[in-house]
Amino acid sequence: MWTKLAKMSVREAMISLAGKPGYGEQPKWFGKIADAANISRRAARSLWRGEIQDHNHRAVRAVHIALQIKQARHEAQTIAAQQQKLIGGMRAVDPDFFGSEIDRLERIVERIGVVDRT
Repeated sequence: MWTKLAKMSVREAMISLAGKPGYGEQPKWFGKIADAANISRRAARSLWRGEIQDHNHRAVRAVHIALQIKQARHEAQTIAAQQQKLIGGMRAVDPDFFGSEIDRLERIVERIGVVDRT
């Protein structure tokens, strides 16, 4: 995954992280990037404009790491949703027979931390 991100340009990573900026939305969009990557708005703007050329610059690495975290969270949510469907199917078939497996899967989903607790 990291090698794929390393080949991705910073602009592509920024778009993947915060979407494509609309007309007149760049100041707010730079703020989204800055918050997500924990960099300054000025650094985000410099990355977008190509003023920072060094691929090992802290801001470049921060954007790539923020994108990795975003993608990992999305994958975790997908896995949790699949596990919830599996748990529902096991409960529908035979909750007594699958009881221990259901409990184990529920603990895994809780550890992922994306379960709606309401």
